[in-house]
Parts: sequence; C-alpha cells; structure tokens
Amino acid sequence: MADGGQQPPMEGAGAVPAEAAPPPPQEGTVAAPPADAGAGGTAPSQMGATDGQQDASIAFVTKTYANYVQDIQQAAEGIRQRAAVLQQEGPAQLQQLQSQIQPQTQELISALQETQSPIGLPTSSVVEIFGWSSILLLGAGIASIVGGYLLSPIFGIFIGRAGAAILATLVLPGLAAYQLNAEDGSTSATRFQLLLLALTQGVLMGHAISYTYVSGQPLGFITPLVIAFAYPLVAGQVGTAHVPLLGGAVGASFAAQFVFGLVSGSLTFSYFLLSALYSAASGALLQIAFKNLNAPSRIHMYQILLVASFLFSKALVYGLFGSAEPPKA
Repeated sequence: MADGGQQPPMEGAGAVPAEAAPPPPQEGTVAAPPADAGAGGTAPSQMGATDGQQDASIAFVTKTYANYVQDIQQAAEGIRQRAAVLQQEGPAQLQQLQSQIQPQTQELISALQETQSPIGLPTSSVVEIFGWSSILLLGAGIASIVGGYLLSPIFGIFIGRAGAAILATLVLPGLAAYQLNAEDGSTSATRFQLLLLALTQGVLMGHAISYTYVSGQPLGFITPLVIAFAYPLVAGQVGTAHVPLLGGAVGASFAAQFVFGLVSGSLTFSYFLLSALYSAASGALLQIAFKNLNAPSRIHMYQILLVASFLFSKALVYGLFGSAEPPKA
C-alpha cells in the first residue's frame, strides 16, 4: 500500500497545547518588547540620529573656536611683525622727528630768552592780542560757571572731568588753530568764532573742575586786560627797550592781581600761584610775539594760545591743590 504503515494524523495534533501558550499579560504589567526589535524597530535608529546630531554640533562649535584661535594667532603674528619692523625703523623715525622738532624748539627757546634786541612789534598788535583775549577769558569764566553748576551732571554721563580738561586745553585749541590758520584774525567773523570757542572751552573747564575747591583764585581776564592798558603806557615811557617794556607790562598785571586779592581777602597760596602762572604765560606769549608776529592778521593764533594756557594753568592748580570739600573759613 502506498500509505502503508503511516497513521493518519490525529484530530487536534496541529494545535498548540493550552499549557504551552504564553499567558496573557496581566493588568498593570508592561509587555516586554520582541527579541528582534533591534533589527527592525525604530527606537535605536532615533538614538543613533540624535548622537549624530550632537557630534555634528560639537564639531561645528569646535571648528568655530578653532577659527577664532587661528584669527587671534594671525593677529598676534601681525602685531609681532609690526613690532619687529618698528623696533628696526623706530630709532630712525625718532631721529627724523627729532630733527624736525629740534629747530622749532631751539627757535622757541631763543625767543623766550631774547632780552637784548629792541622790540619792533607794533603796540596796536599787542593791544589787539590782549584786549580781545580779556573778552574771551571773561566769556570762558562765565561759561565755566554754567558748565560747573548746571551742565556738569549731564556732561558726566558722556565724558569724565579729565577728558573735559584735555578737550578744553589741548584738543579744541589745536583744532581751532588748524581750522583758522588761513583766516584773517582782524575780522569780526574770526573774533566771533574765537568767542564761541572760548565759551565751549569754559563750559568744559567748568565740568572739569566741578565739585573741586581751592582756597582762592584770581579772575583770569584781569591779567590780559591790565596788559592791554599798561603796555602802551609803558611803551610811551621806555620806547622799544626790551626788558623794561616786557617787565613793566607783565609786572603791572601781576601787581593788579595781587592788589585785587589783597582787597578781596582771597590772597591765598592757590590765588598767588595762579596769578603768577597767568603772568608767566602772558610774558612768554609776548616774547614769542616779539620775535615771530610779523603779520597783524595772525593775532588770533596768539589769542587761542593765551586762552588755552590760562585754562591749562587753572586745570593744573585745581588738579594739584583742589579738594573735594570747600575750604573752611
């Protein structure tokens, strides 16, 4: 027989016995994932993508900072190369600068030391220099009160007191001298520009010395005012004699300040020192004008220099001897 010896399958032989089937999950329990979930599941692939993104982000940040480091190294190398070039060329440049400045310095020193040659400067030029300078210093003094008491809190937001002093005594006068170098100083337009400059300098100086007190100070405009009146009188007595004319005009200004301080009761050390500095600056300016001022149209340059020297003297005395509290009576 074809199927001899083989028994037909018994009924129910293909079914899994009830005892071998896995029990259904009980309520409250979590079924374990299938064993082959790692092969075709999605969770491990998401973790791999996240790790890849983190690696890419770290690599980008690292590359960015590496570029920063490279830029800094290149800048440092450039500075080093410039320093090396400056070290090599610096002495030659300094020597060239010295050769350019030295003649002017020698000329200035010789002008200050000259006392023998007769004075050829017209009296009218001296009167114009010191006459208008007294007006400029008067305006600067009034503006300094405004700058010190009204505008100082506003200026304090933008600029410090030291910066205001530098602007008033060095930067603004230098810029004005450069801008007005080709102007005619005897015109009313130039005089008005100098007045605006002096008012600006006064406001800045008021902010620079605000909340700083000295025991006494002279009125700056008195010194050039006295020289403007005294110089023609002395010239009428001594003529063009250098020392008597210079000493008489400057000495009269210092004597006037001394008497004013004595009468007002403000003759203190700071008052005396400022008066001496004002007179010294005026005498030095006269010496320079005696030697170099040939054209009357250049008088405005000397007016700028005189106002700046007075303000610089004031800032110097306030910086050295000023205090944060008013002096006791």
